[in-house]
Amino acid sequence: MAAESGTRKRHIVKVLTVLLILTICLAVLQWFIIKELFSFGADMVKDALIRQAPEGVDRYDIEATFDRVKSAGMQLPFSFLTGRISLRKIRAVGRYAIEANADESWDADEINTLLRMMDASVGVKGGTE
Repeated sequence: MAAESGTRKRHIVKVLTVLLILTICLAVLQWFIIKELFSFGADMVKDALIRQAPEGVDRYDIEATFDRVKSAGMQLPFSFLTGRISLRKIRAVGRYAIEANADESWDADEINTLLRMMDASVGVKGGTE
């Protein structure tokens, strides 16, 4: 009886060890997938804004802002834990972008406001440089 109990415990420990290793592998894989999706999304939005940007919006400001946001996003979750990136502000940026683009066109003030908000969400003070 005692031998069966010891064997059973060893099997349970082995199964739990394998499950722990699989969970860690899946978490790492999920982290890389999230980073790649974030990068892909940022590039798509940047390209769309550059194409739709009217007069009065510097294309370089769009690229620089998105590069800063992408850089902070690629350092997730560490940038969130250190306070470099504010998810509350990013949520506000998303809401503003949806409202500002409700008519499916951007004006210069809307894009410049969006860029300032994005810079603030990753800790850049004073808007675009």
